Amino acid sequence: MHVLQLVPTLDVGGVERGVLDLAKGLLARGHRVSVVSAGGSLVARLTALGAVHHQLPVDQKSLAGIFACIPAVTQIIRETGVDLVHARSRIPAWIGFAAARRAQRPFLTTAHGFYTPHPGSRVMVWGRLVIAPSEALGQYLVERFRLPRTRLRVIPRGVDLEEFAFQPPDAHHGPWRLGLFGRLSPLKGQEVALRACARLVRKGVPITLCLAGGAPGAPARQALDALVASFGLQDHVEWLGVQQDMPACIASVDLVLVPSTYPESFGRSAIEAQAVGRPVIASRVGALGELIEDGHNGLLVPPRDHEALALAIERLLNDPALRARCVEAGRRRVESEWPLGWMVERTLAVYDECLTRPRILIWKLSALGDVILSTPSLRAVRRQFPAAHLTLAVGRSAYEAVARCPYLDEILIDQPRRRPRRFRRDLGLLRRLREGAFDLSIDLQNSRRTHLLAWWAGIPIRIGYRRKLGWLLNRGVRLPRVVLAPVAHQHHLLRQAGIAPDGDALELWPSPADDARAAELIRPTGPAFMRLVGMHPGGSGRWRTKRWELSRWARVCDALAERGVRVVVTGGSDEWPLGKELLRLTTSGSPDLLIGKTSLMELACVIKRCQVFLAHDSSALHLAAAVGTPTIALFGPTDPRRHLPPTFTGQVIKKDVFCSPCYSPRCRTITHACMNTIGVEEVLSAVWGLLAQTDQPAAR
Repeated sequence: MHVLQLVPTLDVGGVERGVLDLAKGLLARGHRVSVVSAGGSLVARLTALGAVHHQLPVDQKSLAGIFACIPAVTQIIRETGVDLVHARSRIPAWIGFAAARRAQRPFLTTAHGFYTPHPGSRVMVWGRLVIAPSEALGQYLVERFRLPRTRLRVIPRGVDLEEFAFQPPDAHHGPWRLGLFGRLSPLKGQEVALRACARLVRKGVPITLCLAGGAPGAPARQALDALVASFGLQDHVEWLGVQQDMPACIASVDLVLVPSTYPESFGRSAIEAQAVGRPVIASRVGALGELIEDGHNGLLVPPRDHEALALAIERLLNDPALRARCVEAGRRRVESEWPLGWMVERTLAVYDECLTRPRILIWKLSALGDVILSTPSLRAVRRQFPAAHLTLAVGRSAYEAVARCPYLDEILIDQPRRRPRRFRRDLGLLRRLREGAFDLSIDLQNSRRTHLLAWWAGIPIRIGYRRKLGWLLNRGVRLPRVVLAPVAHQHHLLRQAGIAPDGDALELWPSPADDARAAELIRPTGPAFMRLVGMHPGGSGRWRTKRWELSRWARVCDALAERGVRVVVTGGSDEWPLGKELLRLTTSGSPDLLIGKTSLMELACVIKRCQVFLAHDSSALHLAAAVGTPTIALFGPTDPRRHLPPTFTGQVIKKDVFCSPCYSPRCRTITHACMNTIGVEEVLSAVWGLLAQTDQPAAR
């Protein structure tokens, strides 16, 4: 694979050396590595390894600088065949996120600090996966940045054990040499170390504090020089300058101090000192508490407590057995837990997960029937991406249809959007989409809202039909010019996206409890072989033009009852008044009202037990097709060619009137001719015809 890392500069530092370590490991395993940075002293070492360096001002903290770098990084990704973008700092992360999105490549981040959770830092948890070098930092990102734990990967930094070879401490002669290696910053605790040393010097302890980093004229160096002079430590402080050979630098001291005043994301200098064979005293803050077991492989002190630090130094210097124990335990733990090879292999596993296990989001927010019709597409996507993390965004009303779907790893429920909270709900959904860090969006809903949300969420690849803000898609598909059935319409989109369809069969996944409940609701009340017919006279309250007149349903019920056919009437709980009115209109025999008495899957099991089912163009029609029950479908203002399920068996009744299909929830001619011209005798004839084709018992 070809990995692009982004880092502000390549000067000496823990993050920068981590870039080199990872590049070395990846190149040794046959992968390609490119690095984008503003340059620095480590560029020569990077290119000597065989990596490619691209110098860009990705360290500039300005919007103009960020926007100027995005096209250049995008061009690098496309022209050099980068497979994955890995950002390791905030400004490069903003650039890398935008460039990876443009180039449609996976994007991940490594967080190297306990950032304040302000908007500028949130990009560090926008990666497809987020790497943290310690459990302490990982937990911080989960709690403060709301990073889902499923997207967090804790990979401690590694040490090249050949470069940082064990060097037994020499016999002690002269002053004790204390090393503090890190950039000159109040966060690294140089002032705390100086105060501790001043306390020890006053007690007559012979010490020299060796400080690495910082040019003589740098403001941080000048401030520390003034502090050294105020404490009278000129003869007890040695400036080592910027060091390239860290193993030799560590070997030149007797013990290493890591008195950080701010939580460390890892503590590289601590484990490098342990690898070389030097005891460590560190602050009990951040990840340092994970690296150091107090009294076993080092000592821990409270942060900013120079008195405690001075006592710990004096204790270690005066106890040869403790020093030897810390040296031995420290090297042993580095060898077992932090070798460079392990860090590289774990990072490679994260890269492989990003490339071979994409996170795919499928949109199907509205209409229960449409969700049922999407099950062949879910099956096809799962077959195409067997290792992917597959998420379906679905409306709450249709959740039960896919709650037990074996093709899905996750279901994202979209709450109803009612004024005046519609915008707030969209913001909540957008937050969940960003947390999901999806690689691919397949829009089976094809609405303005779903196109916009996928674009806002920063999903790199967005597939859908090019209509209703279709320019927000980067893999838009033109609408077919011919009329297609609903599943065929979805299959056309999938084929254009390179996903092979997997048949037309609809699927439902009821539980044994659902089937048992259905059996209880329609227990035989008469002869064992009494015929059972189900009907669903309701449907969407918005589409009342799809409904057949209720008095005609009542006449069908009466005619069936007169011939010894048992009728069950189904519907949602909001359709109970319709059921009561139907009972009032019937005369020969009362049908069994199951309206509001079943869950969705229980209703599917009830329909499966019917020999014939009657319904409008509604979700009940799709349920019947999914369970294979012969159905009489009454169509009026809609076109059965566009809405009839592919596995439908039975008979469609539709009248060719001049205004149909109109797709209007209100009849524009007032006559409602498309439904009123469907006669009762015509429907009964279709029922008798389907019943004649089967002689199975009612409860099968």
